[in-house]
Amino acid sequence: MYNLPQSTIVNKVIPKKTLVSQLGANTRMKDHLTNDVVRVEWLAKLAPSTINVADGKEVHEITVFLVPVKDKNCSDDFFSFVDSLMPRHTLFILRWGEMSCLHLNYKEWMGNNTKADKAFRIVQTYRSQWVKDTEISLSIEGLNMDAIYGTLVRQVAGKRIILQSENLHEDVEKSSQYEALLKEIEILKRKENKEKQPQKKFVLHQQRIALELKISKK
Repeated sequence: MYNLPQSTIVNKVIPKKTLVSQLGANTRMKDHLTNDVVRVEWLAKLAPSTINVADGKEVHEITVFLVPVKDKNCSDDFFSFVDSLMPRHTLFILRWGEMSCLHLNYKEWMGNNTKADKAFRIVQTYRSQWVKDTEISLSIEGLNMDAIYGTLVRQVAGKRIILQSENLHEDVEKSSQYEALLKEIEILKRKENKEKQPQKKFVLHQQRIALELKISKK
């Protein structure tokens, strides 16, 4: 299933009440859990003990959750909430009817060097296109857990990560900056098209040109 080695399979349903109590979900997150999620299944555990690879410097275990959802346009909020509190890296497989997609929050450790004091910072959220469930196949490639995580991040992100260097952190950061610039350019375009006063329209035009010049140099 999903190209997961049999040695990694857990297949354990996590009761919603357990998620609420263990994660300390607020009312908004409880509503997301009720309205968006059918159930949460711990599908697999990717770790040196289950896939016979070296441990990573930053990544030690990747938990794979299978989550049937009630709406394919469900919010990212609940998955970000769960992920921010999980003490390991995580990949969600969302299933809607016979369709599935991959959801991954690229996150990094922050805090002190002692593991007990560390927490995660979600840097960017990625969600793949919806395809038939039978077409989902995870890319579990790499000689250690860091490399395997990097491969999964790039698989889910697709073209949203525009660089392909050996430094995933820099590739994600630069790609996120590029995305932000594109969004800002689109906002300026809409404002420029709606603006009736020539002077204000010219100012918006100059701002857009400056951003387009900036993005062309990246």
